[in-house]
Amino acid sequence: MSSSLSWLREPLLQFLLLAAVLFAVDGYVMGNRDDPRRIVIDDQRLLDLISIFEEGQGRQPTADELNNLIIKWSQNEILYREAQQLEMDQGDEMIRNRLVLKMRNVLFNRIIVDTPSEDELTTFFEFHRDQYDDPAYYDFELIALPKELNGPAVTALLNALNQGDSTPEQAALLVRRYQQRPLGNLETMLGAHPARALLDSAPPAGTGAQPRWSQINAETPIMLARLTHTRDAQPARLAEVRNQVIRDWKQFRNEIQMADQTKALADQYTIRLNLSPELNALVETSGKTLSQISAHVNPRSIGPGPAGIN
Repeated sequence: MSSSLSWLREPLLQFLLLAAVLFAVDGYVMGNRDDPRRIVIDDQRLLDLISIFEEGQGRQPTADELNNLIIKWSQNEILYREAQQLEMDQGDEMIRNRLVLKMRNVLFNRIIVDTPSEDELTTFFEFHRDQYDDPAYYDFELIALPKELNGPAVTALLNALNQGDSTPEQAALLVRRYQQRPLGNLETMLGAHPARALLDSAPPAGTGAQPRWSQINAETPIMLARLTHTRDAQPARLAEVRNQVIRDWKQFRNEIQMADQTKALADQYTIRLNLSPELNALVETSGKTLSQISAHVNPRSIGPGPAGIN
């Protein structure tokens, strides 16, 4: 027996046998590995294509339309894989933003927010009360003067308006009337300083004095205005805005959970800031050091940077 198997001890034969085993193992591994040039359309992919078609067309696709969907998707998949092979997705901001959005959606779908307790809701409402209070509203009248009117002519016109005198110049003026405008709207229309000047021109409450015209800006076109009515702010009651407060609370909790999940991912990364001294100085003029900015992204994983940049 030993003499009949002696040929197995030949080095050349052992080498050939080992090579055959390695070749077989390699073939098995490669055969079970995903081939980047092998495209598989399974049930889930087909159902996704049908669902997309139904959302857009409001009906199921016909057999021909379904075949066209498969062909189109296959063509797009081929182009996508070829683009990946050429690394075309690298440095493309549009693709990057799209992937960021999809990742945000993945994290968002993991969020679970329960209904707030009464104490939580009340605390949230009181902390954010200014968002729910009905603000003060103002009625006012406005005149934008022609450019040729300035200096003494403006003073004379103001006196005539406040005395109720009817002059040809006054009759020709276009008086615009605005009602129930909140402060934010006044500032948008007039500017912050003219809006404040308009509010300051109101007669003291309880005096019964008539509203007076005043010049509320110094630049052209000069604007004359008077406040005709003020409705004080009305404090909100939780019972009246409860549904809105619950929606806002849930959105707030969503944002908290999203921030926590993002931070958990960020803890797995090292953030390295590598800026030139010029850009470093530019960033620091915003009031935050580079270390603070990096800590905001990932407070427990700040990597070293070049000298003077940490």
